[in-house]
Amino acid sequence: MLGNLSPSALAAAAADCADRESVITVLDELLTACGVKYAMVYRFDRGLQAAADQWTPLYVSFPSDITDYYSQNRYVMDDNLARAAFGAYQPVRLSDIVDGFEMSPARKGLHALFKRHGVKDMLGLHVSDRPGRLVYIALAYDRMLTDLSDFDMRRLRASLEMFMRQADGLLDASPDRALSPKERDVIGFLAAGASNKQIARRLGISLSTVNTLVHRCYEKLGAHNRTEAAIAAARTGLSLVA
Repeated sequence: MLGNLSPSALAAAAADCADRESVITVLDELLTACGVKYAMVYRFDRGLQAAADQWTPLYVSFPSDITDYYSQNRYVMDDNLARAAFGAYQPVRLSDIVDGFEMSPARKGLHALFKRHGVKDMLGLHVSDRPGRLVYIALAYDRMLTDLSDFDMRRLRASLEMFMRQADGLLDASPDRALSPKERDVIGFLAAGASNKQIARRLGISLSTVNTLVHRCYEKLGAHNRTEAAIAAARTGLSLVA
């Protein structure tokens, strides 16, 4: 499941990271090697209520409409995959638990978005990057995971936990509020009405990287959607001609 990426190579790559940008690059490569379509990493160190009040993932590559829905509907309070993951040592498959809970309106809406974006199954797991600190990781796939072995899941969890420990809290670092050149390119294309897939093709980068860049633009600009991001960027004097 980890392809040719060995745990020792992963540890070395994470240890060589010097900042948040380099950690995200290595994490993108790791998740791609694992066949992950989208991912989210969130530290739960202040409880569900605080997480719902200010939902700020350490890393997210889900499309913006899914992350917007999760935040605006305070879905962290109703996330059964996260709850199941915190109650189990091994990763939990969404397909194994989805029949065990009632499909509330909020849950139905989120699952409709998953279907729209080709998400067929998910894994939820928790790791500890430091003693006493828990990190929740949600991994979305474009295939069912019924053939995933216990060994695969143990190796995946161990690799992700090792990565988070070796990254040494760099994902926690608040990004510079100024937009990077790549983020400026992304905002320009967003303002022109381009989809994330179109942006990925124009910039020659992966869709997951575009999703991450869009989310970081939102964070830096204090925006919740594309329109707000474009307006906020324009107010800073950024030219939005792509």
